[in-house]
Amino acid sequence: MPRRYRMSTRLTAIKGTQTRIVEAAKALHAKQGVQGTSFEEIAGRAGVAQPTVYRHFPSLDDLIPACARTIQVLRPLTEEDMANLFYGRPQAWQRLEWIVRGTCECYERDGSWLQAARREGDLIPALSKVVGVQQESLRSLVQAALLGNDVNERSVQVLAALIDFPLWKSFRDMGLNATDATNQVLELVRDHLAKENLI
Repeated sequence: MPRRYRMSTRLTAIKGTQTRIVEAAKALHAKQGVQGTSFEEIAGRAGVAQPTVYRHFPSLDDLIPACARTIQVLRPLTEEDMANLFYGRPQAWQRLEWIVRGTCECYERDGSWLQAARREGDLIPALSKVVGVQQESLRSLVQAALLGNDVNERSVQVLAALIDFPLWKSFRDMGLNATDATNQVLELVRDHLAKENLI
């Protein structure tokens, strides 16, 4: 029994160290960019030795996915996930509104790191992959929300683009508050659905 307790304590400590490293990396990446952040700076902010960072995350290819897993819109979704997300929302518009509100809340919470990922995605393959996963998940969510409706791929692409981070961010950059930016995205999504006779 004591051995199991020690193992559990050790695993908890490892998880805690990894969490501190990931949170430190995300904060620094958001502030000064991924390329502008050294593992030494991450170690300092996390309160660990630099070799500890490398032991847990030997490279950016290991660290970036760990950061992405903490951000809801960057997690890949299964069909089961989507079915659970849409439970109690029978209409396409209800489902899309829920997607918009949920993703925009995440954009507000994690927008600084998402911005760094978009800005440096062409330079760092691991970031490009994260952005690709997010865009594919968004397309899959839109397709699932529109299931049962006569919708072409172009409409799915347009709706996914309207809900994607860059449009919401551009509204915020132009001075709209988070609620107004979200409502503007919703209005554009609703307009597109009306144009396609989906509401």
